[in-house]
Amino acid sequence: MNDPIYKRIFAFPRMVEDLLRGFVGGDWLQRADFSTLERLPAEYVGDDFRKRLGDRVWRLRLGHSWLHVLVLLEFQSRSETDMALRILEYTVLLCRELSRADGLGPDGLRPPVLPIVLCNGEHPWSAATEVRELVASAGPVLAPYQPSQRYLVVDLQRVSKEDLPKANLVAAICSLERSRTASDLAKVAMELQSWLRNPQDAELRRAFADWLWWLDQRLRARPDGKTALPPDLDLEDVRMTLEERVAEWPKPWLEKGRQQGFREGIEHERALLCRQAALRFGADAAERAAERLERITAPDRLEKVGELIVRCETGREFLARLDA
Repeated sequence: MNDPIYKRIFAFPRMVEDLLRGFVGGDWLQRADFSTLERLPAEYVGDDFRKRLGDRVWRLRLGHSWLHVLVLLEFQSRSETDMALRILEYTVLLCRELSRADGLGPDGLRPPVLPIVLCNGEHPWSAATEVRELVASAGPVLAPYQPSQRYLVVDLQRVSKEDLPKANLVAAICSLERSRTASDLAKVAMELQSWLRNPQDAELRRAFADWLWWLDQRLRARPDGKTALPPDLDLEDVRMTLEERVAEWPKPWLEKGRQQGFREGIEHERALLCRQAALRFGADAAERAAERLERITAPDRLEKVGELIVRCETGREFLARLDA
């Protein structure tokens, strides 16, 4: 998992809301006022003055009282044996920070904490999710004196497609993590474009667009088609909106056709469609499609061919619909 990407994406309240609604659930969410979502610093200073850096912390108010829930997010690409201890440490340090900042309730109580680990590793999460599991058992007398805290794991690679919530941005992340071809990315991009139309989502839309752009570049650079983001990726330097990127996938020839002449634009489009067909369905299907594309000269019909490449599941289906 690439921390800069996830930290940037989960810096938006809508992402936290979709995470809680789609992957946590529970009656308590009926009392949650999502308009009060507030991002807190994820930097903790212990009594020894040493800094600990977490990933993301959010505060969410329940009802109209002072009561808040602290949502503590950690992003991981593989299991870590002592993750339960690290979560416990962050929770304690966060509570201490609240005490210093006068963030306790009127009765001096601390708000409840919901720790969530988002994992996108190739292997299933196997680390203990409860601190007690890391403490040796010495019988029922000593058991009540041992520390206890549980965290929730959202394994992005292993949530079944049937269980993914509809029109949910975290579900879109699950789909992005499983994308293995440019057409897979295009499908997710089209969904995101429809879900992020509001002007208030402009920055979040830009963040997803940057991620899509980098994923696309990495996929095109690797013959095996596997997503592999560089660990030092800095997305802040990338500036491309989702609309611009989605428009590039099915019809990057249009502007070139206007600038360089209609004929050159059509030839560029045919070549691009053949490359996309080869990526999606293999060289044989692309070669057979090339013969059919020679008979198509209208830009709007060629645009529909690009849509077929994205929507069809097999090369046979693509060629049949192309003939139709």
